[in-house]
Amino acid sequence: MASSRIAARYSKSLLDLAIEKGQLEQVKSDMDGVAEICSSSKDLVNLLKNPIVNSGDKKAVLNTVFSSSSDTTKQFIGFLVDKKREQELPLVAEQFVASYDQMKGIAKATVVSAVQLSTETMAKVKTYVVGLLGKGDIELNNVVDTSLIGGVIIKHEDKLLDMSVSKELREIRKTLIYN
Repeated sequence: MASSRIAARYSKSLLDLAIEKGQLEQVKSDMDGVAEICSSSKDLVNLLKNPIVNSGDKKAVLNTVFSSSSDTTKQFIGFLVDKKREQELPLVAEQFVASYDQMKGIAKATVVSAVQLSTETMAKVKTYVVGLLGKGDIELNNVVDTSLIGGVIIKHEDKLLDMSVSKELREIRKTLIYN
C-alpha cells in the first residue's frame, strides 16, 4: 500500500513538472514507453529492485534504455534513482498515464471477442460504449478469446458487460439443470 502512495506522489510531481514545462504530451509518450518496457522486461525490473547494484550503474542502464526520452523524463528517472526509489518506476509510469487519462477525460475499455474485430466494427462498438459510459473519449483495446464462441465482452474499470454466446450457453445450462 505504501508503495502505491509513493508512486502516486511521484507521478503527480512529474505531471505537475511536465505541465509547468509545457512538455505534457512528450512526457506522457515517454511514460507510455517506460510502462511498456517495464512490463515486458523482467530483467530491468529485477535490476531496479536489486539493492546490490549501485546507483551509478542503474542510472547508466536507465539512460541507455530510455535514451530517446525527453530530458525532463531522464532527469526525473535520475531523481528517482538518487532518492533510492527506482523500484517504483513501473508504478510511477502507470500512475502517470492513469492521471493523464483522467485529466484529459480519456476512458479505456477492453473488448474481448472470439475473432479480431475489423476497424468498422470497432468504430461501432466505440460508439456504443461512448453512449453506455457517457464519456467523450474512449480508447478501445481488442483482445481475442476463442472460448467466447461469438459476441463480445466489454470491460471498463470494474464494470463488465458480457454479451457472449458462451455466457448465453451457461445461462441455458443453469436453467436446464436447476429447473
